[in-house]
Amino acid sequence: MMEVTLGCSLQDYRACSAYRRYAVINIENPLHPGYLDGNLQDDLQYLRQVCRQQLILDGPYIDLNLGSPEPKARQLGMEKARQAIDFARQSQAETVVFLSTFLPFIGLNFYERGWIEESIRSWSVILQDAPPVQVALCNTFEYHPDNLMEIVDRVDHPRLELAFDVGHCLVWGKLDVVDWYRQIRDRCRIVYLHSNNGQADEHRSIRSGSVAEKNILPSLGKELRSDSLVILKYFDLDGIEADVAEVKQRFENCQGTNKSCSSEE
Repeated sequence: MMEVTLGCSLQDYRACSAYRRYAVINIENPLHPGYLDGNLQDDLQYLRQVCRQQLILDGPYIDLNLGSPEPKARQLGMEKARQAIDFARQSQAETVVFLSTFLPFIGLNFYERGWIEESIRSWSVILQDAPPVQVALCNTFEYHPDNLMEIVDRVDHPRLELAFDVGHCLVWGKLDVVDWYRQIRDRCRIVYLHSNNGQADEHRSIRSGSVAEKNILPSLGKELRSDSLVILKYFDLDGIEADVAEVKQRFENCQGTNKSCSSEE
């Protein structure tokens, strides 16, 4: 069954009891630089005792690149990935989503091929002895999904899949959102949803910016897998619960066999 929920910090989760009513919640703290190096016992205890929902975590990514040509950079990226996966194990999370940090702007074939090969090696090693936590690789600056699809296909591990960030696609992707999703659909369960002005990664409400202007929700909703997990990822959480309800209704209508999925709904 499709679920629609939101992403937030653990601090926001503690402050808003309404967030506990969703079947799934996305906690963002491991993405914050330095978080995993702090004292995590209180947070872990809280997540285990209070968070009874299906838990999705964001993995660290700032300046971390598991496909980097620099060995020490890869070593650090792998160390942080392992920390995030272990934190997920301890907090009883189901999945950690890692942003790719691939840099297509370099534009050189040897960099791109090297990044793919090193990423395959890195994730293959990590998953050999990783605890039973799902890992999803998510687009960041990519122009297209080809590289991430190749990594997942060649690693060929049951706990490695793709996630799709709609907002990132709107800023950096060279493909239409629906075309991108169609290519990764069989490998992708988690969809991060937010909007922007097409120039910067603003993490705005879906009621504004490119998502609204391009009327993306109806066309995307028709394509989503029935087991999709859609996570709204906003910088400003004011009004996000109303947006979750809006997206849920729209996507449920899109999934219905005898219901329309028009922009007027």
